[in-house]
Amino acid sequence: MKMTQSVAMPASAILAAVLTLISLTVPAPAAGAPAQSIAKQDGAQKGDVKWTCPMHLHYIADDFGTCPICGMDLVKVDPGAGAAVPADGAQRTTIVIAPETMQTMGVRIAKAEKSNFGRIVRSYGRIAENERLQTEMSARTEGWIEDLKIRAVGDQVKEGDLLFSMYAPEFIVSQRDYLDALKGNSRQRIQSIKTRLKAFGMQERAIEELEKRREELEFVPFYADRDGTVAMIELRPGSYVNRGTMLTRIQDYSQVWLMVSVSEKDLSFIAPGTAARVTFPNIPGREVFAKVEYVYPTVDAKTRTGQVRLVLENADGQLRPGAFADVAFEVGAEMRLAVPSEAILNSGGARYVVASLGGGRFEPRAVSTGVTAGPWTEISGEIEAGDDIVVSGQFLIDSESALRESFRKLERLQLPLALIKLDATQLAMLDHMVDAALYLHEALIDGYEVEPKFLEPALEIKALLWPKFQHTQLAFVLEDAAKAIEKAKSAQTDSETRAALAELVDALEPWLREGAPRHYAEKKLLLLHDAESDRKWLQMAGKPANPYGDGAAEAMPWPEPRPENAESAAASAATPAADPAPQPAIPGHQH
Repeated sequence: MKMTQSVAMPASAILAAVLTLISLTVPAPAAGAPAQSIAKQDGAQKGDVKWTCPMHLHYIADDFGTCPICGMDLVKVDPGAGAAVPADGAQRTTIVIAPETMQTMGVRIAKAEKSNFGRIVRSYGRIAENERLQTEMSARTEGWIEDLKIRAVGDQVKEGDLLFSMYAPEFIVSQRDYLDALKGNSRQRIQSIKTRLKAFGMQERAIEELEKRREELEFVPFYADRDGTVAMIELRPGSYVNRGTMLTRIQDYSQVWLMVSVSEKDLSFIAPGTAARVTFPNIPGREVFAKVEYVYPTVDAKTRTGQVRLVLENADGQLRPGAFADVAFEVGAEMRLAVPSEAILNSGGARYVVASLGGGRFEPRAVSTGVTAGPWTEISGEIEAGDDIVVSGQFLIDSESALRESFRKLERLQLPLALIKLDATQLAMLDHMVDAALYLHEALIDGYEVEPKFLEPALEIKALLWPKFQHTQLAFVLEDAAKAIEKAKSAQTDSETRAALAELVDALEPWLREGAPRHYAEKKLLLLHDAESDRKWLQMAGKPANPYGDGAAEAMPWPEPRPENAESAAASAATPAADPAPQPAIPGHQH
C-alpha cells in the first residue's frame, strides 16, 4: 500500500489547539455552519446526548458527525463540563479538573479585590547632609585659639560641650564696659554692650558666666549648640584667626536628605507629600518609606531632570552622605480593582485570568489591564471584586510537560483506545514501535550496542499515523513512544538504554492492553514487570530475561477485549490491504 509521509504536528500547532480549546470568547462559525447547531443547545433537555467538536467547542450537534468548520469527528459532550453563558450572551468553556489533579498542579487561588495604589515612577537619589541640622562657627573678631577640645573631623560632641577658648583684645575691652554697665544699673547701656558682645561671637552661656564672676574672661569659651559630629575644623591650639575665618562645622547625621533626580516628564506627577519607597544597593534588606518634602522649581538643562528632596531617619548612621539609593514614587494612588500580576495570561495580544467557579471548575475571563504597582495589577472586564482567580498553576501550558498535562485533562474529548479501528496496514505500522521495544530488550540481554538506524522505521511511524489519529488517545501513545525512541537513539550507556526502554514500554502499554490485547496475545508477546525497579519490558514467549537486573519477573496477563472491539479487530484483520503491508518484526524479530 502506497503511503504518503506527513510531518508531525509541531508544538506551536498543539499549543494553538489548547489555546483555542480554552478560548474565552467563542469564535464565529465558518460560513456554511448549520445555524441550528448553537441554537438547539439552549432547548436541549437535561440528559440528552450532545456532540461537539474538540477544536470548536461552541459547535453543538444532536447527532454524531463531522465538524463543519474543521472536518474533525465530533465527540460526546461531557455533562460535567458545560458551557457557561454570561449575561452578554457570549459562550465560554468551563474546564473541570479533579481535586487530586489540582493538588498535583499546585493550583493556588486568590481573590480579586479593591486596593489603593497608583502608578510607580522609578528613579535614583544621592544621600546628602541635612542642612537644617548643621552648625557653622566663624570668627567674628581677630584672636588666638586656646584650650582646643576638638582636634579632628569625626569627633563626637554633645550639646553644651566646650569646643575651644579664644583670646581677643576686643572681647577684653567689651567685657570691662559690660561690667561697668552692670554697676551703673542702666538697662539701655547693659543691653547695648551685651549686643556688642554677641556681635563679636560671645555666646549667651559665656555672658551669663561673665555676669556671675563679675570679672572679665581672658579666654572666652565657645560651646556646642547641638549634638553631632565635627564635619570640618581649621583650628590648632594657639593658632591665630582673622575676622570671618570658618572655625568648625558641626553636623547632626541622625537625619539626612535624599536628593532624587526625577525625569522632567515625571515631575508633574510628584508633589510634597508623595509617598516613596527607598532601597539601598549597598545595604541589602534595608527599605525606607518616606514622603517628598520639597520639589525644587528648576530643571537641569543638561540632564533634563529635576530635584526632589526626601528626609530620611538615620539613627544608626548607616545612611552616609554621597551614597546612592533607588527610589520608587507611588503617584496617582486611588482605589482600583486588582489581582496579583502573576494571575494574568497573555495570548495573541489579549489578556485573560482564569476564574475559579468552585468544585474544581474553572473558566477563562477576558480582562483589560491598567496600572501595575508591586505585585498588583489593575484590571477591568469580566472580573468583579471578590471573584476567585487562579494565581499559580495556569502557566504550566508554556512548557512541553505542561502541554502534555493540558491534553491529559482533556482526554475525555478524545476517542478511547478501545474504540479505535486500525486496518491491517496501520496495525503493522504500529507494531514497528513494539518491535523497537523488543530490539532494545534484546540488545541489553545479549550485550550489544544499539544501532540507531534500526530504530528509524519505528520513529517514522508517528509521522505516518499522526494525520489520521491525532485527535484520539492513540496520539498520546505515538508522541510518548517517539520521545522514548529518540532517547534510545542518543543513549550512551546501558543505564540510559534501560531508562529509554522503560519509558517506551510505559508509552505503549495503554495501546497494548486496551487497543489490541488479542492481537499481541496471539503473537505470543509478553509484557513483564520487575517489581524491584518498578519497570516493564516486552519480549517474546519463553523464559523471562530481566534487562533491569536480577529481580523477579512478573508476567502481566492480557485483558479480555470488549466484544465490539474483538469484532472490529477481526473485521480489520480480514480486510485486505490495497498494497502489501509492511511486515512487523514481532514474529521473527529480525534486523
